[in-house]
Amino acid sequence: MNAPIEFIRAGAGALQRRDPALARRLVARAVALAPESADAWNLLGVAHTTTGDFAAAEPRFRRAALCAPANPATARNLAECLKRQGRAEDARLHLVQAVRRGALSPDLLCDLADLMGTGPDAGPALRLYRRALALAPDHGRALNNMAEALRRGGPSSEAARILHAVARLRGTAAAWATVGAESLASGNQPASALDALRRAVLLDPALPGAWANLGFAHLERHGAEEAEAGFARALRLAPDLAPDLAPDFDVAQVGLGSARLLAGRLREGSASYEARLRLPQFQPPRRFSRPAWDGRVRPGTTLLIHADRGLGDAIQFIRYAPLLRGRGMRVVFLGPSGLLDLIRASGLVDSAHDYDGPLPDHDAHAHVLSLIHLMGTELDSIPADVPYLRAPEEAVRRWGRRLAGLPGLKVGLVWAGSAQFQYDRQRSPRLGPLLPLTTIPGVSLVALQVGHGREDLERFPLPETALDLGAELRDFTDTAAVVAGLDVVVSSCTSMAHLAGAMAKPVAVLLHAGSEWRWLRERTDSPWYPTARLYRQAIAGDWSDPVERLRQDLNALLERGGTPKDGP
Repeated sequence: MNAPIEFIRAGAGALQRRDPALARRLVARAVALAPESADAWNLLGVAHTTTGDFAAAEPRFRRAALCAPANPATARNLAECLKRQGRAEDARLHLVQAVRRGALSPDLLCDLADLMGTGPDAGPALRLYRRALALAPDHGRALNNMAEALRRGGPSSEAARILHAVARLRGTAAAWATVGAESLASGNQPASALDALRRAVLLDPALPGAWANLGFAHLERHGAEEAEAGFARALRLAPDLAPDLAPDFDVAQVGLGSARLLAGRLREGSASYEARLRLPQFQPPRRFSRPAWDGRVRPGTTLLIHADRGLGDAIQFIRYAPLLRGRGMRVVFLGPSGLLDLIRASGLVDSAHDYDGPLPDHDAHAHVLSLIHLMGTELDSIPADVPYLRAPEEAVRRWGRRLAGLPGLKVGLVWAGSAQFQYDRQRSPRLGPLLPLTTIPGVSLVALQVGHGREDLERFPLPETALDLGAELRDFTDTAAVVAGLDVVVSSCTSMAHLAGAMAKPVAVLLHAGSEWRWLRERTDSPWYPTARLYRQAIAGDWSDPVERLRQDLNALLERGGTPKDGP
C-alpha cells in the first residue's frame, strides 16, 4: 500500500464531497509522508482555495511548483491564486518563468496570453495563442480567445478564419452566426460569410441578426432579391426582440432599403433607408432646434440642408436645392468648409455655411441624403440635369494655365477614397492596379489624389510626363477648376467621381463587385450622372478586368480623335 497516494485520493474525495477541512487533514498527512510530492502540495493548495483562503494556498502552490517545475497544472494553479489576490503582474511573471522551465500546455499558454492581452498591443498574446494552437490545432479556448484578440484590433480576415474553426468544433447556430458577422466586417470574404450565415439560419431559423447579416452578405454579391428576403425575415422576427436589441431592427430596415435601392426601387427603398437616422453612427454631431422637414413645399420658408458625412453624398444630392428654390422655398446649406466656395460659386443655394459654425436662421432641416426620399424620387424622375456644379472662372483660368502645355488627351486620375469609410479597402483599387492607365501613348496623366492614398506614389512613381497636382489642391474649388480643364476623369467610388459627374465631365468610375446602391447593378451608365461610364469588377477583389476594359476604351477614344465631350 502506498500511503501518500491513498491519502491524496482520500483528500480528493473529501473535496468532491465539499469537505475541505477533512481534505486538508488527509492531504497534510500525505505531505508529511512525501514532502516532495507535487501532487500533494498542489491538492493542499486547492483545498485552501475552495474556502477562499488564497493567502494560505499560495505557499502550498509554490512548493508544488518547486517539486515539479515543468508541470503546467501546478504553474497554472499558482498563477490563478496570484490573480485572485489582485496580483496579475506576479501571475504573468510566474507563467513566463514556467514556460522557460518547459511547463508547456495549450491552457497554460492561453492563461499567459490572456494576461498579456489586456493592453493595447495584442502581438505578444497572439504569438502565445498561435503557439498553443501549434500544440493542439483544435484547442477551442485558444481559437476563441485568439479570434477575440484579433477582433479587438478591428475587422480581420484572420479572426474570421479562426472563428470558422471554432464554429466547426462547436457546430452551433450562434457560432456560425459569429463567423458570418466577422467575415462580413472584414469586407473581403463574401462567400465565407454567405456560407456561415446559411448554416446559422438552418440550425436556428429564429435568429434575426443572422438573417439580417445574410441579407448584407447577399448585398455584397448584388443579390438584391435574396437580400430583401433575408432582411424581411429578420424584420418579421423583430417583434420578439428584447427592447435592448431594437437597433438590430433599424439595421435590418436600412439593409432592406439598400436592397430596394440597389434594384432601382428608389421610392420605397429610400423610405426604408431613412431608418439609418436612428442608428448611433448616423446621428448628426450637432442638434437642430427646428423640426425635421416633412417633404411638403412651403413657399417663403427656409430649409436648412446639412451634410456631416461623406462629401460624395453632399455633391450628389445637393442637386435638389435648385428644384426647391424654384418652387418658392429659400434653401441654405450647412456642410464641410472645403465644399462651400464651390457650392456658392454654382449658385445652388441662397447661402452656404460651415458645419461647425453658427446655425443660420431656418424653419426646417433635412439631411442631404434624405432628399431622395423627401422628394419622392423614382428611377425615372431623377433630376439629372448637369452640370449643376461649376468652378469659378478665375480659378478655371488659373489652373488652366497649369494644364495648357499638356499634349493629347488630358486624363485625371484618383485611386483611393477616405480611409474612414468602412469598406475603403474594397472600393479603392489604389495606384498599383491602375498602372496600365498611366502609360497610354497620347494620354497626359494628371494625378488628383489628395491625402490618404498619396503614399502609393512612393512605391509606384508616375511617369515623368505625368502632372501631379494632388498636393496642391486646397479645396473643391481648386479641384473643380482642374477638372474643368481635363478631357476625362478616372476615379474610384469617391467624391471625385461625383464631382466630375456633377460638372458633366466624362468620368470613368471604377467599381468593386459589391458597389453600393447608388450605382445600381449591372449597368454601365448612371441615371444620376449622364456623362459617367461604370467599370465594374467581374471578380471580387480583381481590378485587372475593369482596368483593361477602360484602357481599351481610352485607346479607342484616342483613335477616333476624341474630344472633351466624348467619354471613354
